[in-house]
Amino acid sequence: MQTLDALQTMRASQILHVIADCPQSFQTVPQEVVKHGYELLREPDRYGQDIHFYIRVLR
Repeated sequence: MQTLDALQTMRASQILHVIADCPQSFQTVPQEVVKHGYELLREPDRYGQDIHFYIRVLR
């Protein structure tokens, strides 16, 4: 997953804004983010087919 690869290169407290257009990502991205020790800052936002996620690096 490209999102996890990007998060691994970031420093603590940095925020990654992810835009996805796959309906499955609405459930899988939050689950994977928490599973790998990152923080989903708020519930995903939908704008048309795009789903926006804001993820913070905790380490």
